[in-house]
Amino acid sequence: MMIIERSNELGKIKEINKWILIYGRRKTGKTFLIKNFVKYDEYFFIKTNRNILTKDSNSISYETFIEVLRLSLDSNKTVVVDEFQRLPTDFFDFLHFMEIHGKLILITSTLFLTKKLINSNSPLLGLFAEIPIGLISLEDTLKALSVFNYSKKERLETAILLREPIAIDFFDENKGPREIIAEIVLMSMKSIPALIGEIFFEEQRVLSAIYEGILRGIAIGKINSGELTNYLFSKKLLQKDDPSVIQQYLTNLISFGILKKIEIFNKKRFVYKLTSPLLRIYYYADEKYNLSERRVTEKELAPIVDELIPRIVEDSIRETFAEKYGLRESVVEAKDYDIDCCLLKFKKPQIAMEVKWKTLDKTNIVKSEETLNKIDAPRKILFVQDKTKIKSHLELFDVNDLMGLRRLHKLKTKKGEMKTKKEK
Repeated sequence: MMIIERSNELGKIKEINKWILIYGRRKTGKTFLIKNFVKYDEYFFIKTNRNILTKDSNSISYETFIEVLRLSLDSNKTVVVDEFQRLPTDFFDFLHFMEIHGKLILITSTLFLTKKLINSNSPLLGLFAEIPIGLISLEDTLKALSVFNYSKKERLETAILLREPIAIDFFDENKGPREIIAEIVLMSMKSIPALIGEIFFEEQRVLSAIYEGILRGIAIGKINSGELTNYLFSKKLLQKDDPSVIQQYLTNLISFGILKKIEIFNKKRFVYKLTSPLLRIYYYADEKYNLSERRVTEKELAPIVDELIPRIVEDSIRETFAEKYGLRESVVEAKDYDIDCCLLKFKKPQIAMEVKWKTLDKTNIVKSEETLNKIDAPRKILFVQDKTKIKSHLELFDVNDLMGLRRLHKLKTKKGEMKTKKEK
């Protein structure tokens, strides 16, 4: 099985010297990351029936667990408690009154408890450094794929797919990424929606229906709060068509890494995106073609994947450029044009970029040039499948430049330089 080391999250976990709260939805690799890359002295897994398992898979009582935990931390050891939210509530009282020693790593997949622990009224506030675990970074998946002989197009699409840890088990270098995506969706009809099932386990079931409704709405293109509210109201999930009603739901989904909020440049409005490619494809297919209620063939699913992949690539590239240059993501919506990516420093555009993931002719290139020239940004970039086949006065980027982008960013950070070699 392919193993992808998550350099960013791993670095934070190892460097932080205080207690750590690791959270994120199911199957984002939280447990795998800790068990395989972090040195610990004791590991406890809490089962749904509250049985406590040690690192040797022995079952122990709650009283024994508390005593081992106390002694280990007093000896400055590292202790991991996985799915700790299943423990009795007096566990939190125990932590509150305990002196801070050692390194305690708590792992959870439940949003309810995460919010409770970091709430301003929580007695545990400030005791833990919070590390959310979402999708694997594109940088890490590209690095893992560097040993395979892929075309530029296949390498990037496969890297984006592998950001979802559940996809790693399906990886086959002899299959194309779109074929693998279709296979995952067809073989995981129940498990894909279950990826978010336990997040809201402690909350009322009616809330879970609203949360899932939001994900379905965004998947089919209801990407602003007004459209989402109207969609949920039409499904009778809301009692009134009022965007303010769903703001807290959106905030919760964003805080847990399931949604991303992106501003619209020069407007006091936002759009929302699903971060997971698999959730996006599954919910879109289910809403459009009733995927979960009937047998669907790979042939039927293929055009859905082909339709969504360019949009997923666009979102991944915008996110990657924003992270590497330390800029804020936005999109441009105007009367006569849209721009996929406008990266901001404060309120000023620094990079305007079009991501084109289909075959381009001269007309398409000229149109992209004209569109990007409407934004006053120092850098104007066209991201394509293979830049060696394109001629344009815009900066051209393809997948080969993404690792270079990382090195360039580190150089800029160390020396305080604000210009790339090209710009000089």
